[in-house]
Amino acid sequence: MREAGKLDQVIAELEQRITNEPRTAEYPAALGQAYLQKCGTIRDVREQGILAMEADKVFDTALTLDPSNWEARFTKAMGMSYWPPVLNKGDEVIQHFQTLIEQQEAQAAQPHFAETYAWLGDQYQKSGRTDDARATWQRGAALFPADEKLREKLASIH
Repeated sequence: MREAGKLDQVIAELEQRITNEPRTAEYPAALGQAYLQKCGTIRDVREQGILAMEADKVFDTALTLDPSNWEARFTKAMGMSYWPPVLNKGDEVIQHFQTLIEQQEAQAAQPHFAETYAWLGDQYQKSGRTDDARATWQRGAALFPADEKLREKLASIH
């Protein structure tokens, strides 16, 4: 949508759908993703910050409606991982990824679930918890042996 120049149109439509169907978690989850996409088109850091906080709020709305909404939780955690360290969001980001792994391991594996292990390991490594990072990447690689990103991460810490 971003490349087609239709992001604002999509955002407006999703905002309207949320107004019309406020109990559907998929709409705020999608709106948060659209807001983050729009952040990538804005040069003003202040505007990016405002939009990122709006995205975070609608992800919270989606998770209130459906705590197991994978897209909302994953994208919220991924987006928050880029927030400045001064905001102290690292532990919250780790908690979201840990929750995702618990939810994922209670259902049939899907290839995109490997991303959660990669991101959680990255967060552990960023916070100086190299052993936790290695263990997370090993667990992910055991569950998703074909995932190249997890294999590369493991190779980088040996």
